[in-house]
Amino acid sequence: AETPQLVRLFETAVAQKSPFLIHLGDIKGGGQPCTDASLQDIADLFRAQPVPVVYTPGDNEWTDCHRVSAGQYDPRERLARLREIFFSDPAVLRLQSLGVQMPDPAYPEIGAFLYGDVLFVALHVVGSDNGYRQGDAEAMAEFRQRDQANLALLHEAAIQARTQKARAMVLMFQANPLFHQRQSPAGFGALHRGLVQLMADYPGPVLLLHGDTHSVKHDRPLIDPRTGESFNRFVRAEVPGSPVVGGLWISVDPDAGEAFGVEEVYPDALDLPPR
Repeated sequence: AETPQLVRLFETAVAQKSPFLIHLGDIKGGGQPCTDASLQDIADLFRAQPVPVVYTPGDNEWTDCHRVSAGQYDPRERLARLREIFFSDPAVLRLQSLGVQMPDPAYPEIGAFLYGDVLFVALHVVGSDNGYRQGDAEAMAEFRQRDQANLALLHEAAIQARTQKARAMVLMFQANPLFHQRQSPAGFGALHRGLVQLMADYPGPVLLLHGDTHSVKHDRPLIDPRTGESFNRFVRAEVPGSPVVGGLWISVDPDAGEAFGVEEVYPDALDLPPR
């Protein structure tokens, strides 16, 4: 039922000459069956766009597929299928046209690209504590390996940004990493430390885009452990979520006092001609 509104958002972004689209995961409901058909429907929608689509997976697509309501699938099998459907066929997302570099072929969803003087970095961090399931050996092995791949790219991104003189950086993943909690949940602990290290390694402004908890946020939630204060250069924007379909228009101007422009957009308010 939400697909037509998503299509309207895409159409508007394309009409406004957006060079690419970003989707931050959860392309199906968490309680809906994790079928190939549900993945293929969205892959076909992405494929139909006239511009590339940068997509980072959400927990609804694989981590939570063990739920009874989701069909009791093996999450690792679903993740492998997701990678096959979205990333093995370059015509689905067309990331090659953006020059996306994926350091580890085992993680085709983890990569970075430079657009203008802004470095965009897609990580694979999902809700439900990032797939951290103590007592499930296979889940923990997957989590640890993916966590290391994310951290490796964060480290490499800081080097790349300095080498290529990127004036700003945009990070993208699905999960809300729960910055407000005094102690990081187990699945996000290393990520939090990696983000703090990124601020030490890269001197420019950083924007984090994520979804997951279905409410718009625009703030500075990352705390510098040395001072107890928020990093002023680190901005977070969370996109709207179901049952409200909406998006964020993002603009980047490193010379502005506020480097990142963040504007909420909802399809019901868009002035579009009837279809």
